[in-house]
Amino acid sequence: MGSKVLSIASRGLLVLLTCVAVSCGGDSAGPDPIQSAGPGFMVGNWIAEVLVVTSTANPEVSVDLIAEGATFTLSVEPSGRYTAILSGFGQASSESGTLSVEGPEVVFRRTIPSPDVARSSWVRNGADVTLTGPTQFDINLDGVTEDATIVIGLAPR
Repeated sequence: MGSKVLSIASRGLLVLLTCVAVSCGGDSAGPDPIQSAGPGFMVGNWIAEVLVVTSTANPEVSVDLIAEGATFTLSVEPSGRYTAILSGFGQASSESGTLSVEGPEVVFRRTIPSPDVARSSWVRNGADVTLTGPTQFDINLDGVTEDATIVIGLAPR
């Protein structure tokens, strides 16, 4: 099972980060109409202790990327600029943009590698933050990414 999961993870690693590794979706057609609330409690350096992708079509199918050797870090400046780095399985990807906290959502306005807006719901547990949102991932190894949900448990570094 380990090599099959590694194959899944290595194929999906770049797609996962391209989707902020937290959540795909949103509208990249223009500015977000919701007024930005700034980066709030997300300012700082974070490391994922949980990084689980679950199939939307079959919620019983999931991949624990941390258990398989991946790492995900997120750095958020007081200005709201962020950098996210996902690495594992012999490859690494990064993205950057601006982040804001808008009510129950953390909003990532990615500028590099390509513009996009992604939203994740957040829950705070002490100093840790859990982000949950939609993403795309090749869970069934057919070379096609499918709708999935990602849960990222972040701890301060």
